[in-house]
Amino acid sequence: MTDYNEVSKQVLNIFPLVKFAGVVNVKGVVVAGGYKENVEQLLTKDESKMSMHYAIQKRELYTNLAYKIGKERSAITEFEKVALISIPLNSNELFLIRTDKGADYLKIVNYVYSKIDPKKHIREEIRMIQDEISKLKKLQQTKTVKRKPAGKTAAKKKTVKRNTTKRKTRR
Repeated sequence: MTDYNEVSKQVLNIFPLVKFAGVVNVKGVVVAGGYKENVEQLLTKDESKMSMHYAIQKRELYTNLAYKIGKERSAITEFEKVALISIPLNSNELFLIRTDKGADYLKIVNYVYSKIDPKKHIREEIRMIQDEISKLKKLQQTKTVKRKPAGKTAAKKKTVKRNTTKRKTRR
């Protein structure tokens, strides 16, 4: 079982631009993690709860399309001052991250995935590497195929017989 408090602390310590990392349930209650120490709160407590509720609502909207486009892996919403990253954990919880603009969002998402489901993350990494190896092998095969020398064309094969007898010239 993943210790989300520990993952939240690691995210806050490793990524300097991250100001909040934690797990939020469908009621908008923080059940693990929290804010980095000495961080200026941009929103009041109620506004923060409302923001978390909106992230959950947005996820529910995309769940309706999952049968066509697949399950949501993460969502990044960038505002003028901050960015919010949400990573679904299950049907009732999201791992939420608030970061200042300019952070490497995908690096943060990949880090969290590696901590919340390391086996799945490793399997995905292996699959991506295997795909790249297959592409490289195909590319190598297309480059190493030796071509046969071009054969003579029908026009070149025909020999033109010319009249070698001298023509009589009129004088």
